[in-house]
Amino acid sequence: MRRRGFIGTTGLATISFAGAHVPLGILSAGAQARAPGDEHVWMAPSRVTLFQSFMTVAEAKGWFREEGVNVKVQPGTGTAAAVQQVATGGTAFGMAAPVATCGPIADQDAPIVTIGQVAYRGFFEIASRADRPLRHPRDFQGKTIGILSVGGTTDLQLDAMSIAVGLDPTKVRKVVTGIGLTGLPLLMRGDVDGFFVFYESKTALERDRAPLHYLPGDDFAPMPGDALITGRAFAEDPRNEQAIVRFLRAARRGVEYMQDERNFDDIVSVLKAYNPIEAQDAEKGRRVLSVLRAYMQPPAGMKRLRMDEAAWARCIELLEKIDVIKKKGVPHARFFTNRFVDQA
Repeated sequence: MRRRGFIGTTGLATISFAGAHVPLGILSAGAQARAPGDEHVWMAPSRVTLFQSFMTVAEAKGWFREEGVNVKVQPGTGTAAAVQQVATGGTAFGMAAPVATCGPIADQDAPIVTIGQVAYRGFFEIASRADRPLRHPRDFQGKTIGILSVGGTTDLQLDAMSIAVGLDPTKVRKVVTGIGLTGLPLLMRGDVDGFFVFYESKTALERDRAPLHYLPGDDFAPMPGDALITGRAFAEDPRNEQAIVRFLRAARRGVEYMQDERNFDDIVSVLKAYNPIEAQDAEKGRRVLSVLRAYMQPPAGMKRLRMDEAAWARCIELLEKIDVIKKKGVPHARFFTNRFVDQA
């Protein structure tokens, strides 16, 4: 079940998601070092959304400059493209979840490393009818579940939920219902028995009082969510150490700003410069920001942005079980490091 690949670290490279190969160009470790005053680009995994507000606020309020690092926020066109840019040194920083980075790192030596955890829980949940709730992976057996895309995170997590409790994932039928609310009419007609939602679609469904039950994927297949990444060569060059530390310090300040509901209107207002469409509905923005806080909450006593090493170990073991990671026993330090965040 090969979901993604990364070919080489010094030659022509590609990263593939669900069989779509994205060229990574010619990798050049020598291009990774930057002078102290150089601009460091952080590329979002897609359009800039409210979840990335910790970055937009930090840029707009000058917190990166206060820390002595020049960071520019740039929208992306997808996780693969963002990882591509980080891996080749086209951008200094990006964002991706371990489900997207660990396979390429282990199996194809992708030159990326995670340096800061933003979401400590995965975003995806399975919505089912309140009168026919799906409460456990055994309830999926012989049923049809809507996923966001073939080979994507929800496809993988659905398999992982079954495997985690000793069930056969091939006994669950999958159809693509997409990222929006198109799964709801399919559910009500009986075409699917459940469908994946994430925080934005769940917020909309709850606003409309849809009679649904929600089962978080993390309840059975816990995987840390989106995290900050950088290139391995960039991280290993001692000339970049303080730039990474200062970047994380300002990013943490942005994450902390997102936790206070008194800042919600300001956060939505800042987003207008990056994504005017999403920033149009301030009331929706406040609801989304309120929901996001639960996903971004670290374990008790853990500093924000620090990777939960035990959670990562469980995630890596699970990714090995579902064959996302084929090469077993890769040192965990190859996937992530707390070296920089512990200085921030």
